Amino acid sequence: MEGHWLGAVAVNTVVSATVVILTVVVAMLVWGTDVSRGLLLAIAAPVGVVVPVLFDPVSRTLWTAIDALVRPPTPADFD
Repeated sequence: MEGHWLGAVAVNTVVSATVVILTVVVAMLVWGTDVSRGLLLAIAAPVGVVVPVLFDPVSRTLWTAIDALVRPPTPADFD
């Protein structure tokens, strides 16, 4: 289906950004607000690289499930 990958990319972007933000928030709760930017970057950057790569197959499947719920397949879709 044309453009189907765009929904999966959007899901992956939202989930990955949320995980990175939560990582920074948790780090600030653990070390306090006076934690250095370098430490936050050292923690958040690997998360920001690894999570999208690992979550990509899940986001594709999740988007397919969401799409099937919103727009149920018809017999014409299988031709």
